[in-house]
Amino acid sequence: MKIINTHYIPLAEPHNIIMAPGEDAIAEQIGVLSVIEEAPTEDGGYGIKTHEHPVTRQLPPTIIEKDDKHNYTVMATVAKAEGDIWWHVENTDCLMVCPVAKRVIHSFQLNLLMMSLMAHTGDDYDPMGMMERFKECGIKVVWPDNVKENHQEIILTNMNIGDKMYLQSYIAQPLFLVYFADVVDDTHIQPIDDDDIFFEFVNQARAMLEINPKYDFHFTTIDKQLDYIAERLNEELNNYLERPDESE
Repeated sequence: MKIINTHYIPLAEPHNIIMAPGEDAIAEQIGVLSVIEEAPTEDGGYGIKTHEHPVTRQLPPTIIEKDDKHNYTVMATVAKAEGDIWWHVENTDCLMVCPVAKRVIHSFQLNLLMMSLMAHTGDDYDPMGMMERFKECGIKVVWPDNVKENHQEIILTNMNIGDKMYLQSYIAQPLFLVYFADVVDDTHIQPIDDDDIFFEFVNQARAMLEINPKYDFHFTTIDKQLDYIAERLNEELNNYLERPDESE
């Protein structure tokens, strides 16, 4: 295709932090590059195709907050002023994480972000990996106060994302979303191995223990077909987990 025209659209501050599904890319979005190209039609005629790509720059260093005598200010510096074009992804495919000036994402938003990534890429739910990635970028995950309670009653139900069935906690906090079965057709699902299900719950419980090392998980379900999973989790999970040492 022959490029006809490009147009850079700067975005006004405050900017957002965005991420590209399926890519290990998190950055501050400073603008959009609009590209117009010549696109031949099926009948050999002349057409036009447009697409837009995010223009980003490296995240500023961790935000410096200070109080002065008159007001509260937030200061941030940037490592570079020029922008990088994400040619490999369309602007509409990117997901907004949080504002640059306040690098905080609430836990329910983290859930929605993870589910959006799953819908885009088909990847497994990985809260520990995502939390670690955000930590590297200076983004803090904020949990509601009631999550600090040690005893957590978790109601399991199921949901369908694409061609996979997932077990999820019926209440939002703490959140578990675990790959449970492949959907064969409208009337039949094929569960994966019970051990794989159990250890995925273990991995996600470890992420919650990073928030509160004293969590005591208890699972129930309104779906009798899931009773056996809830029973196993109650029998084994809390004994299996190695809880972080609060003294460290």
